[in-house]
Amino acid sequence: MTEQDVRCALNRIQDPCSLAAGAPAGIDELGLLSEISVHNLAEGAHVRVGIRLTDPVCMMGAAFLASARDLLAGLDGVASAEVWLDERSDWSPANMAPAYRARLEQIRAARRR
Repeated sequence: MTEQDVRCALNRIQDPCSLAAGAPAGIDELGLLSEISVHNLAEGAHVRVGIRLTDPVCMMGAAFLASARDLLAGLDGVASAEVWLDERSDWSPANMAPAYRARLEQIRAARRR
C-alpha cells in the first residue's frame, strides 16, 4: 500500500460543491487531503489521513470522514485506518491539483463568454 494508492482511492469521494458548480472534483484533486501516512506492517497497512475543509463552516466534514473511513476499510491490504478533520491546516486554491485548477479555469472562462 502506498500514499498514491490511498490518494487514488480517496479521490473517488466527490466534493458536492464542485458537483453543484459543474466542475466535479474528488477530495484529493481539490486539495482536501492535508496529511497521509502509510505504515506497511506484516498484518497490513496502517493508514492515517487528515482531511481539511475549504471553509471552517463547511458542513461536509462528517460526511467526508465517514466516506473516507468506509473506503479505506474496504481496501485490500489496509489493516487499520485513522481519519480526522485537520483543523490546523487552512485550505487555499493553491492546494488544488494543477490539472483541476486548469479545468476549473476553462469552465469559468467558458461561462464568461
